[in-house]
Amino acid sequence: MTTHSASDAASGYLFQCRFALLAALRRQQTQPGLEISIECFDDVAFSQSGTPLELVQTKHSLTTKTMSDMATQLWKTIGIWTKRVIDHPADLGRLKLTLLTTAKVSNGSALAALRPSPARDVASACAKLEEAATSSENKEIAWATALFLAQTPALRLQILEMVEVLDASANIVDVASEIADSVRRACRGEHLKLFVERLEGWWFAVVIDALATKGGKLVPVALIDSKIDDLREEFGPAKLPIDYALADPSEVAVSTLEARPFVSQLKLVAVGPTGQRAAIVDYFRARQQRSRWAREGLLRHNELSEYGKRLTENWKRRWGRLEGKVTNEMSHEQLAELGSALYAETTDTCVPLREVSEPFVSHGSYHILSDKCEVGWHPHYSTLIPRKPDVDGDDEPVE
Repeated sequence: MTTHSASDAASGYLFQCRFALLAALRRQQTQPGLEISIECFDDVAFSQSGTPLELVQTKHSLTTKTMSDMATQLWKTIGIWTKRVIDHPADLGRLKLTLLTTAKVSNGSALAALRPSPARDVASACAKLEEAATSSENKEIAWATALFLAQTPALRLQILEMVEVLDASANIVDVASEIADSVRRACRGEHLKLFVERLEGWWFAVVIDALATKGGKLVPVALIDSKIDDLREEFGPAKLPIDYALADPSEVAVSTLEARPFVSQLKLVAVGPTGQRAAIVDYFRARQQRSRWAREGLLRHNELSEYGKRLTENWKRRWGRLEGKVTNEMSHEQLAELGSALYAETTDTCVPLREVSEPFVSHGSYHILSDKCEVGWHPHYSTLIPRKPDVDGDDEPVE
């Protein structure tokens, strides 16, 4: 396979997924109760209560092409749909069959006659396809042309009555713009690109899960509506999108982070391995999330600095009470016990950032401050923990 054909094949699969999202967005307001599937009934299909209503074959290319009445892709599609009608006679006249292609079809061809009205002429298309099937010498599609011609003239016409050709479709790049247009009112204009990125990221995860399910999986179109509502709230002025709530650091990252000062601080107050691991995960997630917010311009001026001050002030109130309990006669164990109580009391209270109250944001941000020794847990942390330069930046992601 050439590099070009490989990229065409890969983009074709991705196009199916992206087109499915766009098609669902366009139908969600006018056809409630629909389900969408990929590679279940067809490339893309819409159904209701498990019964398919529309099958869509997608033909994608990164380059501009022309599809003729003799095209291999066309006849494979006609063969698949003819077999579908033979195997499921109840579908005849009920099911919509859509051929969506980025290629152009020639005026005067059978395919052109199967476009939506006013150009539609099914009888003419049938006659031209019968002629193409009879004259074809392509062995790759011989099964499809033979199957089509084996049907009665009336049945051939009935099958084509169900077919609609949508040519010169937007390619995988342009479909992204059309998705953005479909959700434009769901968020502020400056956040549209980020909104679509998160919607598509979620959608691709849904598709992967569906493809991994034996026998395929029908996804309610209403699920997309619900996700858009969630994202609309996340991109509202009082909230921020959450991307790393379930992210886990690699073992290499864990090994690196274990040497950081914030972990040494925990060891001073007898936090065990499980607690240290939880702290490392919170630190990792908070760094990743804060970095992405900063990178995408979602934060207000000095918002993280001000959030750090709020956390520090919250810690200082508790630190002040701890200072009053410390005496020179205290043992290491007693000091560690005081520090452990301070750590638990401080981190058990979640300090929201705007209306974001994900625990990892607050807890991880405390560990970021602890890593720089701006806060601490052991009564003598400032002399026991050497300060380390923050070589990777306060909110750069941890690799």
